[in-house]
Amino acid sequence: MTANRQTFNLTKIVAGIVLGMGVLAASVVLGVNYAVDQAVGIDARTKAEDWAKYFINTLPDLDRLLATGKLDERQNAVVATAAKVGNVFRFKLYDAAGNELLESDAAKFDRNAGNDHLDNEAKEVAETKLARIALNDGSKERNMPPLYAEAYVPVFKANGALRTIVETYVDETRVASFFKTTFQALAISLGLGMALAFGAPTLAFLLRTKQAREVKQRVEFLASHDPMTSLLNRRSLAERLLQRIATRPADNCLAVVFLDVDDFKLINDSYGHEAGDEFLKHVASSITAFCQPDDFVARAGGDEFIITLGRDTEDSVMATVEAMMTAVREPLTARGHRISGQVSAGVHILGNTVTSVEDALHNADVALYQSKLDGKNTARLFSDEMEVRMRARRELELLVREAARDRSFELYYQPLVDVRSRYCLGFEALLRLKNKDGVPVPPTVFIPVAEQIGLIEEIGNWVIEEATRTAALWPDAMYVSINLSVKQFASGRLAATVRAALENSDLAPGRLELEVTESLLMENTATVARQLAAIKAFGASIAMDDFGTGYSSLGYLWQFGFDKLKIDRSFITALTADENKARDILDTIVTLAHRLGMKVTAEGIETDRQASILEALSCDQFQGYLYGKPLPMGDIGAYLLQRFHAVAIAPVSGGFPGGPLRRTPGSGLRGRHRLRAWPFTFPVS
Repeated sequence: MTANRQTFNLTKIVAGIVLGMGVLAASVVLGVNYAVDQAVGIDARTKAEDWAKYFINTLPDLDRLLATGKLDERQNAVVATAAKVGNVFRFKLYDAAGNELLESDAAKFDRNAGNDHLDNEAKEVAETKLARIALNDGSKERNMPPLYAEAYVPVFKANGALRTIVETYVDETRVASFFKTTFQALAISLGLGMALAFGAPTLAFLLRTKQAREVKQRVEFLASHDPMTSLLNRRSLAERLLQRIATRPADNCLAVVFLDVDDFKLINDSYGHEAGDEFLKHVASSITAFCQPDDFVARAGGDEFIITLGRDTEDSVMATVEAMMTAVREPLTARGHRISGQVSAGVHILGNTVTSVEDALHNADVALYQSKLDGKNTARLFSDEMEVRMRARRELELLVREAARDRSFELYYQPLVDVRSRYCLGFEALLRLKNKDGVPVPPTVFIPVAEQIGLIEEIGNWVIEEATRTAALWPDAMYVSINLSVKQFASGRLAATVRAALENSDLAPGRLELEVTESLLMENTATVARQLAAIKAFGASIAMDDFGTGYSSLGYLWQFGFDKLKIDRSFITALTADENKARDILDTIVTLAHRLGMKVTAEGIETDRQASILEALSCDQFQGYLYGKPLPMGDIGAYLLQRFHAVAIAPVSGGFPGGPLRRTPGSGLRGRHRLRAWPFTFPVS
C-alpha cells in the first residue's frame, strides 16, 4: 500500500513536473512568439516610416502626381529603383482620400475610376491619421516572402494636413528568424544566469539598431547620390554649387561643366545595356580622377554628367576638361567587348557678378549643345553669342519638325536643257522652306538640321513621292531629277521607297534620275552601292552631282557606273577668272565622262559665253539661271509657253531619259494642242 502510494505520489510529481514543464514551455513559446511579433512590428514600422520618408523626399513633383496620377520621366526613374532600397519589395501610393495612385509592380493611374481604387485600410488611415502595421504569413501566397509586414504610413504637410499615404510591403523573414532564434536561445539559457538572459536581448537590440541604422544610411545615400556610379545626383550638386557660389574666393575661377557621351545609344545597341552601364562607370572614374577635394561631380541622368571645377585660371579649367575627355577615350573591356567612346563638353565660367545655379547650369548646357553641333568630341566655352545661336537653331529645328509633320515644304523645279536644241529635257526638284514670316530659308541651312535631328529620311521620302507624282503629269519626254542625302541610305529601304513612288505615280522608271554627291559615297560605300544597284536595276538613272569637289571622284566613277556626271558650278565660274585653264579642265572632264559612257550636265550657267564654251566642248545638258531659275509647279507651264515654240508629241525612245522636245515632222500641227497628261494647253508652231 505504501509502495503503491509512493508510486502514485512519484507519478503525480513526475506528472506535475511534466505538466509544469509543459506549461512553462508553452509560456516560453507564447512569450517568445509575442516578443518576436512585437520586435518585428517595431522593426517593420521603423523601416516603413524611413522608406516612406525616403520615397516622398526623392520623388520629384509629388503634388503634380497626386493631382494628375501621371508619372513623368524623372518620376519613372525613381519608381524603377525605389523598391531596391532596404527590405521593401513592393509599395503603393494613395492620395489623401485613400484612392490608389501607384503600385510598384503594376503601374496604375486612373483618376476617373471613382471608388474602384479606394482602399479600405488606406481610407481608415486617412480618417484616423494613424499608421497601420500588420504581419502576414506569405508562405502560402505566390511570389511572397514567408513573413512580411504590410504598413500604411500617413505623410503630412507642414501645416499638419494629410498629404498622402504610402503602403509598403517589408520582408521581415530574416528579421523574424533572427529574433525567434535569439529569444529561443534566451529562454533556454534562463537557467545559465541572468547576465546571459539580459545579454542576449541587448545584443539583439544592438544588432537590430545597427541594421536599422545601415538601412537609414543607405536611404539617405540614395536620396543624394546616383545608385550606379555613386556620384552625386543633380539636386545634391545644385545644393552644393549654391553654397560654393556664395563662399568662393574672389580670385578663384569657378566653372560648371556639362559632359555628355557621344552616340551612347550606339554603344548600348552594339554591346548591350550592361556593357553600356560599365562604360558609364568608366566615364565617372575618368572624371573623378582629375577632380580636387573641392570639386563636385554628379550624374545628371542617362549619359550626362555635371562637374564643378575650381581652378586658378580659365586655361587651367579647359586643360582639366581636356584631360578628362582624353581619359574617357581610353578603351575598356566590358562583358567580353572592347569598348571605345568619347564625350562632348560645355563649359561655363562664372563671372564676378552673382550667378544663379539655374543660369550656370543653363549656360553650360548651351555650350554643350554648341559642342554637339560642332562635330562632337569637343569642348566649348559659353558665350552670349552662343545663346543667340542656340535659340535661333532651336527655332529652326522647330520649323523643320513642323514642316515635316504638316508637309509644308515646297518643291521648286529648275529646268535642264539640251545643249544643241536648247529644248527643255526635264527639271531638277529642289526642296524649299519658308519661315513663319514667309521668308525663304536657304537649303544649305535647313537640310543639315533635318539630317542632324533625324528627319531627312522622312522628308526625302516625301520629296521622292511628290516629285514623281508631279513629273507623271509632264509630257512623256520629260524627266525629273532628285537629290539624295546620305541619311536616306541608312535604313536600307531607299530602293523600296523609290519603287513604291514610281508605282503609285505611274511614272516610267526611265523618267527618274537620282543625284548623289561624292561625300555621300564616302560614308558607307558597300551599303550605298547595293541600294544604287537595286535602283538602276528597275530602270532609274543615277547621276554624280558636284563632280570635281571631292577627293576620289575618278574611283567612284569607275566603281558605281553613273549614267550622268554634273560638273560643279565652281568650274563654270572659273571660266571668268582664267578661261584657258578652266577650259582645259572642263575639256578633260567632258572627255572622260563621254569615254565612260556618261552624259554631262554643266550647272550654274549664267552667261552666253559660258554656254558657248561648254557647247564647243560637247557638253550634253545645261542648267543655270541663263535658262531658268527654280520655279514652283504652277509656273512650269508659263515657263514652257514663254521659252519654247516646238514640243514633242511622243516620248523619245531609247537613250538617256528626257530626250529633247521636238515637233514631229509632217504632223502639220498648228493652233492649239493638248499634250497627253499635261494639265494645260498651249500653242505649237
